[in-house]
Amino acid sequence: MAFDQILFELVNGVVWGLILSVIALGLCLIYGLMGIINLAHGSLYMVGAMCAAYLINRAGLDFWLVLPLAALCVGLLTLALNTAIFERVLSRDPAIGLLATAGVFLTLDNMVLAIAGGDPQSVLPPVFEVVEFAGVYYPVYRLVAAGLALLVLVAVALFLRFTKYGLWMRAVPQARDLAAVTGVPIRRVNAVTAAIAGLTVGLAGALATPISGAHFQMGLSVIAACFIVVVIGGMGNLVGAVVVAVAFGLIRGLYSTLLSPTWSEVAALSTLLCVVYFKPNGIFGRR
Repeated sequence: MAFDQILFELVNGVVWGLILSVIALGLCLIYGLMGIINLAHGSLYMVGAMCAAYLINRAGLDFWLVLPLAALCVGLLTLALNTAIFERVLSRDPAIGLLATAGVFLTLDNMVLAIAGGDPQSVLPPVFEVVEFAGVYYPVYRLVAAGLALLVLVAVALFLRFTKYGLWMRAVPQARDLAAVTGVPIRRVNAVTAAIAGLTVGLAGALATPISGAHFQMGLSVIAACFIVVVIGGMGNLVGAVVVAVAFGLIRGLYSTLLSPTWSEVAALSTLLCVVYFKPNGIFGRR
């Protein structure tokens, strides 16, 4: 195997790992704060990608303008889901939350199928240049997408660390009743959490569209990887999810040098699943 091909796949793995980290971020936030396992999260990613494809191909808008618009659309949708679904299943049996979000997942996928059809949508990247390093020619847009994904992760980390709502979002999961007694607006904190989860996953969907295209079932291809990343990283642990997502991308990249894309995905997921046997609470999870 040529060194340049291995290097290309490793860089690809890091890029996809960073985008996957942004997708898994919202899943982590909603589970960490509300304890809800959101099966519809992959569909929200799909909605962001389909919004981007529609606004670019049909409305003729510029890609860099579409990025915040797609994120805003999914953020507003997630806020609506928070009011209609998440708040109502918050204190109930976890199975009810699973069933409710599964219903949302089926509804969103079939609504997009009915509106946009089942044909995949492709979007041209806004940057066509390639960069050469170590004998590898790599698309500049993918590096830009990875950089933007990294900026989103840093921005959310700074928000959680240095803002009032970030402090509340970290405090509420540890002692919800005590936080409510001391005056923390729990419902507002839940809404902010849902909004951030929607904004980030919508942005990730729009960023991924020039790379993978948009399709009404594309959420299914990422939701399994997201759940494995979140579980192995430690449920609710944002740093763990980011580290495992990048590791997953690198592992998949290495397998891609030997296997087809489908089998490399299967092999990477299987490799990470073996970790659960030794660390059932995740690498960064608490006992």
